[in-house]
Amino acid sequence: MYNPVSTYRVQLHENFTFADLEKQIEYLHKLGVTTIYASPTLAATPGSTHGYDGIDPQRINPEIGTLDQLRSLSQKLREHNMGWVQDIVPNHLAFHPANPWISDVLEKGHQSLYAGYFDIPGSNELFDGTLMAPFLGQKLVEIIKNGELRVAYLHQRLVLQYYDSHFPLAPHTYAQALVSEEQQHADVFATNVPAALSQWLSQINGVFAPEPTNPVIDVTDQRGFVDQQHAFVGNPALIWDEARLELAALMDDDEAVRHYVETRLAWFNQSADDIHALCEEQHYRLCDGEETRRRINFRRFFTVNGLICLAVERPEVFDKVHQLTHELVADGTFQGLRIDHIDGLFDPAGYLDRLRETMGTEPYIVVEKILEPGEAMPADWPIQGSSGYDYLALVNNILTDPAGKEAFTQFYEKLVGNTTPIHDQILSRKAYILYQDMGGELANLYKFFWHQQLATGEELANVNETMLLLTIAELLVQCPVYRYYGNQFPLEADEADALRHMLDGVRNRAVEFKAPADLLEQIWLINPQRGEAEYNARALRFYQRCMQFTGPLMAKGVEDTLLYTYFRFIGHNEVGDSAEAFGMDIPAFHRTMEERQTQWPLAMNGTSTHDTKRGEDVRARLNVLTALGNEWVETAQQWLDKTASHRPQNMPDQNDAYFILQTLVGAHPFAGEDSDDFQNRLKEYVTKALQEAKRHTSWTAPNQRYMDATHAFIDHLLDQEGSFWSEFLSFLNSIADFAIINSLAQVLLKFTTPGVPDVYQGCELHDLSLVDPDNRRPVDYAHRAKLMASLALPERTQPATLWENRFSGESKLWLTQLLLETRRAQPDFWANADYVAVEVEGEYREHILAFSRQHQGAEYVVVVPLHLARLCSQAGVSDPMMINWQDTRVVMPTERTWHDCLLNTSGSALTINDLFRNKLPMALLRMAD
Repeated sequence: MYNPVSTYRVQLHENFTFADLEKQIEYLHKLGVTTIYASPTLAATPGSTHGYDGIDPQRINPEIGTLDQLRSLSQKLREHNMGWVQDIVPNHLAFHPANPWISDVLEKGHQSLYAGYFDIPGSNELFDGTLMAPFLGQKLVEIIKNGELRVAYLHQRLVLQYYDSHFPLAPHTYAQALVSEEQQHADVFATNVPAALSQWLSQINGVFAPEPTNPVIDVTDQRGFVDQQHAFVGNPALIWDEARLELAALMDDDEAVRHYVETRLAWFNQSADDIHALCEEQHYRLCDGEETRRRINFRRFFTVNGLICLAVERPEVFDKVHQLTHELVADGTFQGLRIDHIDGLFDPAGYLDRLRETMGTEPYIVVEKILEPGEAMPADWPIQGSSGYDYLALVNNILTDPAGKEAFTQFYEKLVGNTTPIHDQILSRKAYILYQDMGGELANLYKFFWHQQLATGEELANVNETMLLLTIAELLVQCPVYRYYGNQFPLEADEADALRHMLDGVRNRAVEFKAPADLLEQIWLINPQRGEAEYNARALRFYQRCMQFTGPLMAKGVEDTLLYTYFRFIGHNEVGDSAEAFGMDIPAFHRTMEERQTQWPLAMNGTSTHDTKRGEDVRARLNVLTALGNEWVETAQQWLDKTASHRPQNMPDQNDAYFILQTLVGAHPFAGEDSDDFQNRLKEYVTKALQEAKRHTSWTAPNQRYMDATHAFIDHLLDQEGSFWSEFLSFLNSIADFAIINSLAQVLLKFTTPGVPDVYQGCELHDLSLVDPDNRRPVDYAHRAKLMASLALPERTQPATLWENRFSGESKLWLTQLLLETRRAQPDFWANADYVAVEVEGEYREHILAFSRQHQGAEYVVVVPLHLARLCSQAGVSDPMMINWQDTRVVMPTERTWHDCLLNTSGSALTINDLFRNKLPMALLRMAD
């Protein structure tokens, strides 16, 4: 099985292509990277900056390069002993005109070869009716009345054009658009219609018919259609493709046809009634996006109407979606895969089994999985682990000082006047999203319950139908994790217990929930024990469909809402972390890492990703505040009081103002470094954050007055002539050294604890970025290469020199390169070495984390400091380099000689004063030969 050793994440798009990546191979190789970890490379919507809005999984995105370029690039990586891990997206594609599969479905309805590929009416039992296309800005009748929708001939077909969007006409409606009603009822089929066009229309007439009501699609159906007047033979979908090309030839070559069509469409578009009647005959229903809050008949990614989900649990769909990826794994272009949004799939466990069977035992496979506190990755999944969000949370919490929790909590609850426990706030935000934005999904699950016929009339007699609907809703809200994965009934004991606990939580909400909750328990936990296969299959399908929607609810309610509203400490408002969390003790960290090495030794160790709400060094700096405790909250209150006059009419309110102050402290460039357009970036970030929060403004109902006031507040804070600036700058400088130490400790932990360290693009220097798109800004590789070249000079890597240049990021680059090279030199050691907690004794032992990695007689010991701002305050010093660690020492079982890899010295002393000398307060010790 491929061991990536280390990964370097790159974001590929039209401004950073295969060609651009190829230019950086030498730099990345010299840095020590062993594996490129790439964002999606398959065809995506035009101009996509991330690739998760794919349009065709069977071709490479032409904006980033060609298949030949990809293979050539992979070959050059292999020549440098480097590999490639590829991010793939099996859950969804873009609901976009450029997507040939969904466009084919819109055009041909159930006769499309791709009709069974998507979770839509006819192929997914949750949905019925005509497929919604919710891309209008207002009601269809208003759009037509305003002349915003017209019929046009584009891309060799007739379409309904709405600004830059277009939707293909169904074949059976071409005559409706091209021939007037009078002409259609004339003795001659097409009076005044050019003969060639009349003949073409006659040939297709009768072959194509309106969509039957709620068809059940058989994707293996290959019925043949024979039109005696023409040689169109075979599946109707293929017949139409040939017919459409013939029309295109007529439009290109026959002036009379082209003139007629253009003239006819110009007249047709003047009639609102005709356009509306034509819309009614399509295989889709154009509507406004707002409607999907109440009803929806396709599965989407979270609440994004522009991303439509795939039925990848069907073998034929799985094969088509993974065909090119499989070829690239088989020929050695890719050595590994990262699976996006595993929780969205109908049967994640079944999917992963099939993926492993298809791809073989050699590829490295990790999944994007958000683990809630205390949740474990399913042990039987045939993967190497997660893509790193859980690791981010672990490191973030060990660097958070638990001693600050009380001060932060009391201050924040008083500030906002809300003492509601965070767990209850999470449930509230999830309920808000469900009823406000996902009512259609809830209604579909409720209808599906009845269709499955899971209860007898007697069992239903005492159940109020409305309360049953609300009970299903409450169950989704109560789910404490993204989802559960049971794919057979009866459920395994742990999952069954979790489900019982959820149902108990529902019952506790109101007495009216008891009867319907009891019914669900009967259906899912009691009846399956009887072993009736047909019943269990129906009950399981309903259960799995429910689980398919708990993940989106958690993501939208927590990640995209609560994390933008609850600001006790924003350092933990992070993907993979939890707003409830506030640090962890050293023994808990040791236990977690021991388990990690035992269970998932090659899971990714991520600290920044394309999804993180703020960069790794923003969090490292924010964690300093937790070690200041009361000092920080007093400073924050003074700042809020001082700037209150610049928040007229409480805009922004205290909650948002406190969020902005924390963000300013965490993300502002270090003193003396480039401003990096910080003021504009901060405004853009805060705008996104407040829209996501949906408190004073939102994407659907923007409050420009509130945003203008918030931007003016930011301008005041960053006014270098203003009264706030000098105080802020003084505070920022006072915590800067602690932030740098946290940053370096984070790097050292990422590379030496169990797992595969991942460096997000550019994060070999300080990462003070904010949420996307800020964290996807271009990386200045030339600058990094120049700095790295200078670090080849011995005098530049002396500890005192590195510390002197610490704000430039040189020390982080130096440490990252050293650790990458260390891992590259001993890949088997780091993959297999046991994690062993190392005891620390002495006065300040609670401020030292130490552990060793041991394998086949080789050993490394890692020592990092924790919460130095608190220690400095207790010791009465302001400079962390002036701490006298007194008798604090690392306890090793025997006397040995150790080589200090950071200082490049050897010795046997393991006192912290000795290890942290020369202005580098951490240590990586290798047992001398």
